[in-house]
Amino acid sequence: MKQVFFLVFLILGTCSQSYGIDEKPIVIITQDGEVDDRSSFMRFLLYTPDMDVRGIIATNSKWQKNGHGLDWINEAYELYGQVLDNLLLHHPDYPSVEYLQSITVVGNEDAEHLAGAPPYADSEGADLIIRELMKLEDDLLHINCWGGVNTVAHALWKFRKNDPEAFEEQAPKVRLIAIDFQDEAGDWIVNNMPEIRIIRNNAFHMTWNYHSVEKPLEHNPFPNVMSKQWLYENVKTNHGPLGAWYPQDNVSEGDTPAFLNFVNNGLKAYEDYSSGGWGGRYISVRGNYWSDAQDDNNRHKTLWRWIPDVQNDFAARVDWCTKSYLEANHPPVVETSVTPGTVQPGQKVTLNASGSDPDGDNIYYYWWHYPDPSGMSQPVMIQHESSGSAYFVVPDNTHGNIHVILEVKDDGSPCLKRYCRFIFKIEE
Repeated sequence: MKQVFFLVFLILGTCSQSYGIDEKPIVIITQDGEVDDRSSFMRFLLYTPDMDVRGIIATNSKWQKNGHGLDWINEAYELYGQVLDNLLLHHPDYPSVEYLQSITVVGNEDAEHLAGAPPYADSEGADLIIRELMKLEDDLLHINCWGGVNTVAHALWKFRKNDPEAFEEQAPKVRLIAIDFQDEAGDWIVNNMPEIRIIRNNAFHMTWNYHSVEKPLEHNPFPNVMSKQWLYENVKTNHGPLGAWYPQDNVSEGDTPAFLNFVNNGLKAYEDYSSGGWGGRYISVRGNYWSDAQDDNNRHKTLWRWIPDVQNDFAARVDWCTKSYLEANHPPVVETSVTPGTVQPGQKVTLNASGSDPDGDNIYYYWWHYPDPSGMSQPVMIQHESSGSAYFVVPDNTHGNIHVILEVKDDGSPCLKRYCRFIFKIEE
């Protein structure tokens, strides 16, 4: 049988390099100011260079009925400002405090609007969302809801009412990622706006939230990196004022999965939420209403399989608050200029890789087959999976896509990983 060889070069460059502003996911964050939102927000600030952040909106939820306004956010910005110069030594795209303040507004915090259908109430937050919807061209708009959805629902309702043609054009570009539905507006969007892709994450529970250090282990088999000891050693102690501000005694960030897929780690899971990444993997429940998928028949594994890598990366970013460039660790950089194509059963596919590390650390490769995104039950065995030159043979009697993940890990402290994803379509 004819063999096709896919040659993949990984050079200092693009796959996990800091990309240009036009390539970053456009993001709006809404949150209710609960303590775990504040912990997630501290982490979020350290990842702002990876995103084109257009809005930070204070809202409410059924748990925080009156919201918490902007005072605590401005407190976080003040501490972020104290470490900003040091952060800029490690990444030039950290936004200024002034910019963050300019896009931070109050949404709807009226407890009466946690129930029922829109219209609710006009707010600066709803107006900001409408402005960003109107500006969209070919990009997606990713809206996070760490609390209730009523501010977003009102914005969408008002936009559709005032300009139905523009709504029809822009609505399919919306990706609304909700941590559960913390008011009735989420269900209203599902039932009344089928144009909006709404992605509901429930797998955060027992994985990233208050119970993340508890048993059973199938929810999170890595409680050690969510523990009080880990948090104090890596974040709260000797890491500057922003790390010390982290408001909890163990990692309990139920809202963090909503933005982890935006991290510039090479997986680019925000482009297709069904492909899987640090923030989980999702499938359609009904039309544009999506929720947690399962890896190995476990919906929590779509999140916890990445937790050691996520926490090492977080620890490195917190180091950036106080350490010089030479003292801190930075992730390896990988790129690919070849798009995998169609393959045939029985075909040998060669995977060649090279890489580099900005700190001069040693790097290690690991290729693995990720069968769950394509629903494959038959594993694909990758030969020489821990070398720079690997290969696999396409199994007989199979169909669909073969998802291959390349991990490149350095031996710095903490060790960091970056990835490339390759999708090979099996010819019918």
